[in-house]
Amino acid sequence: MIEKIKIKLRNVFFPIFLSVIIGSICGKVIYNIYETDSVINDNLVYLIQSGAYSTYDNMRANTMGSYVYYESDGLYKTIIGITKDKDNVNKIKDAYGKEVVVNSYYTNQNDFINKIDEYDDKLKKASSNEEVQEIVLELLDLYKDSKNIEISKVS
Repeated sequence: MIEKIKIKLRNVFFPIFLSVIIGSICGKVIYNIYETDSVINDNLVYLIQSGAYSTYDNMRANTMGSYVYYESDGLYKTIIGITKDKDNVNKIKDAYGKEVVVNSYYTNQNDFINKIDEYDDKLKKASSNEEVQEIVLELLDLYKDSKNIEISKVS
C-alpha cells in the first residue's frame, strides 16, 4: 500500500517539477528577448536619404549644401537628416520638401546616440522649417568628415 502511494506521488510530483523547470527556462528566454528589443529600440537611428548616385562626381554635381554620404551597394547615398524620433523624421521631411527615403539603422556608439538625442530635443522645440534645417545641418556638420561611425541596417 505504501509503495502504491509512493508511485502515485512520483507520478504527480515529476510532471509538476518538470513544468516548473520548463516554465523557468521559457520565462528566462522571453525576458532576454524583451531586454534585447528594448536595447535595440534605444539604439535605433533613422537616416533620411535624399538621393543615391552611381559615382562620387555625379553625387557632388547634383547635391547642394551640407550633407553626409555613405557608399552602399555600389551607390553613393546622401543623407540630409539623422534622428531617433519618428516625429522628427516628418519634421525633417517637411522642412526639405523633397522625396526622401527613410532607413532604420542600429548603432551601439554611445557618443553618437547622445548627440542625436541632444539634437532631437532641439528639433522637437523647432517651430519653423528654417530652424529645423539649421539644427539638422549642425548635426550633419559634426559627422560630415567622420569615418568612425558604425551603423548596421535594420531589415
